[in-house]
Amino acid sequence: MTTCHLTLVAGIGLAPFPAAAGDWPVDRIVSVATGDLDGDGARDAALLVAPDPDGTDDHALIILRGTGFDEGAMEPWLSFPDAAWGGAGMMVGNRPSVDFAASGSLLLKSGNEAIGRNRWNQTVTLAWRDETLLIAGFTHSFYDTLDPDANGGCDINVLTGKGIVREETTETAVSLSPQRLTLEQWLAQGSPSLCPDS
Repeated sequence: MTTCHLTLVAGIGLAPFPAAAGDWPVDRIVSVATGDLDGDGARDAALLVAPDPDGTDDHALIILRGTGFDEGAMEPWLSFPDAAWGGAGMMVGNRPSVDFAASGSLLLKSGNEAIGRNRWNQTVTLAWRDETLLIAGFTHSFYDTLDPDANGGCDINVLTGKGIVREETTETAVSLSPQRLTLEQWLAQGSPSLCPDS
């Protein structure tokens, strides 16, 4: 098994990670995306790394910052263990992913489309503000494969509190208290749903 110290992932140069971040095998990288998260004009990268099969954490989010010294040059920046649910290992339908929006926001996606009757999809939108990674948006949908009437979800702008709650075929606009919630704080709380209580 190869351990990542200095390698290439999708053409991206990786520098050695600080000791606190630990080493991780290259073959555990399940998703990679690039975009300008901090708006400095240099390309950054986000990686989701599957956990050790013998461990208790879930997928880790690793973010590399573009250095600006050379096109594609990056350095270790942020690391969040246990950042995304991955269900039953590498099963298709439970595999989390990362993506970048055109605005530069980072999209952390997870869901269950493979196991049991209760299926769901979730996107957490992350934005770099005031030198920290904030949860800017939270989108969640669910449905029951055996009960077509049991479905719903929400789409909330966490920074403004504005959003929509959906229950079956009914959509309701909501206005919640704005939050300044960092990704670190949300993960420390156990990654709770940010949909308002029905």
